Amino acid sequence: MTNTRVCTGRLDLAPMTLELMEALQRGDRESAQPMVSYRIPDNWPLAIASALRFRLAIARVKPESLPLLLRAIVLRADPEVVVGRIGFHGLADDSGMLEIGYEVFAPYRRLGYAREAVLAMFDWAQRDPAVFRFRATVSPQNLPSRRLVAGLGFIEVGSQWDQDDGEETIFECNAAQNWRRLLPDQDRYFGQDLRPGSLG
Repeated sequence: MTNTRVCTGRLDLAPMTLELMEALQRGDRESAQPMVSYRIPDNWPLAIASALRFRLAIARVKPESLPLLLRAIVLRADPEVVVGRIGFHGLADDSGMLEIGYEVFAPYRRLGYAREAVLAMFDWAQRDPAVFRFRATVSPQNLPSRRLVAGLGFIEVGSQWDQDDGEETIFECNAAQNWRRLLPDQDRYFGQDLRPGSLG
């Protein structure tokens, strides 16, 4: 996909470059800050250390995966403010599976940002003909995320143990859906950047 911009009426999902992720992993916020237009959250890189380590290992081997891997969720109304992060765990696997991961920071939860960001990423990623299914893994104790994926039509297919996050339930769904229909006001939430055919 040639167009890497993903946005909604309220959010810009700003992709992180390899240089940015490497600077953050080093803890070099002084070098990282001029690379972006938003304010890097105070608890980065510590709070995203695991995600950085995992995504950097993929990006260094497969740089074409960068637009998928890690994005800051930025408020369009206040474009210096990051409310969370989102991204896939890599390129689609041999079966066409993409796994999503996301976090909305505590002060910005219960405002619909996670759902909006996930829907936007799905709408963008499904235009790749190699993508057939989406996956999400969620802790049994994370009831808001479990409600989110259930509300998007995900089906529980199993469980796994993650060395960082512990027990996780695995959910999957078909990627070939009209994700925008799940938002109450499509024209309000999705602008020109997400219309069919706009990603090349």
